[in-house]
Amino acid sequence: MHEVSIMEGIFEIITDNVDEHKLKKVNKVVLQIGEFTCVEEGALRFAFEAFSKNTKAEGAELLIDRVKATAKCGRCGQVFKIAFTNKICPDCGIFSNNVVSGYELLLNEIEGD
Repeated sequence: MHEVSIMEGIFEIITDNVDEHKLKKVNKVVLQIGEFTCVEEGALRFAFEAFSKNTKAEGAELLIDRVKATAKCGRCGQVFKIAFTNKICPDCGIFSNNVVSGYELLLNEIEGD
């Protein structure tokens, strides 16, 4: 379950920001997670609850924005939705390994008082 180690890293960033900005409470945490990261949302939420226990982030809302996987065609330039097993441009039929989105794993926002 790599979600626990992911959340450990996220909480290091949250803790640094709480200290740096002298926050009394974290109200909301927003993550961007690409569909190719293979991160399981339920496990990530469970890890968030565990790490936030007895911290300034306890009770904070965790929002997860899922990012669709896309690639850009090297021939026609179209950006199109892809799957692990299909990276063929729907317009010109050329395989593209130029992934534009889908591997994101970002702490996008921390909101607090």
